[in-house]
Amino acid sequence: MTTIPAFAVVWKEGNGRRFILGSPRASRQAGNTKRYRMIAKDSLEERVRNVPFWFHSIDLGQGIVTPGIKTPAALKKETERLRFPDLRGKSVLDINTWDGFYAYTAERLGAASVTALDFYMWAMDLGEHWNYIQECRAKGVYPKRYETMPYYKPAELPGKCGFDLAHEVLDSKAKAVVGDFMEMDLEKLGQFDVVFFLGTLYHMENALESLKRLSRVTKEVAVIETQASEFPGFASQSVVQFFEAGELNGDSSNWWAPNLTALAAMCRTAGFRRVEVVRGPDIWSHSTPLALLKNLVLSKKLSRVWSYRAIVHAWK
Repeated sequence: MTTIPAFAVVWKEGNGRRFILGSPRASRQAGNTKRYRMIAKDSLEERVRNVPFWFHSIDLGQGIVTPGIKTPAALKKETERLRFPDLRGKSVLDINTWDGFYAYTAERLGAASVTALDFYMWAMDLGEHWNYIQECRAKGVYPKRYETMPYYKPAELPGKCGFDLAHEVLDSKAKAVVGDFMEMDLEKLGQFDVVFFLGTLYHMENALESLKRLSRVTKEVAVIETQASEFPGFASQSVVQFFEAGELNGDSSNWWAPNLTALAAMCRTAGFRRVEVVRGPDIWSHSTPLALLKNLVLSKKLSRVWSYRAIVHAWK
């Protein structure tokens, strides 16, 4: 076993709490190190290549990073935007973990225990799935429901191989749970101090029910990241965009894009006491009225639905 400095993050004080931002002193301040199980480099490189599809780019040591479609730079930026609360000593649940990047990140940031939950992506042969998506895009057609495809093999879980390899190499103690979050027994799953609900809400056919279930498993805070839409003239009203087929990114598993008002209202209805907006439309971040007006005029965002990624922290 080899121990090296962990991925870089630091804690920044804000509103009486600590948030995670990118910086080179993470492991010392969080008191964590990244541990790698020693595997011959050639063997490890071959095992990484044998995984048909990687979604996350995960540093496995020895200069080997999994070739995820989400690059290291993109994941670093995402992590900074999410502004995780202080995870030290906390129990963490990562819903729809896929390759497990955020579950392993929670471990590095000092979580006392981490549970990584998935089913849908693990149930697919992701190499065949990606090829099918690319074929549909080339033909200009929407894909069929993925669970109807021959590469959907829930009894075999072919899509879990990337998670398993990273789990082994990182010497992770995260508990892997195979289960459909919308159907599983939540009493058996239990409750967690912090729950990650990242890139998940808009894939749920019953979005409000999914938030109710999320509230049931959350003790302190749920970190929610989702596709969102803003509608000119309706910022103060709850509005949700519905996708019938593959209108959003040619993906038939995408269903909803709420505006920020609707997202907050749904979280409160689901049982969360307070909703903190971490990231809304970029247009709201401009510091002066002149800059805001210039952005609106130049981008013509007053005249169309504006799609973006929203992030909220929903507190119990």
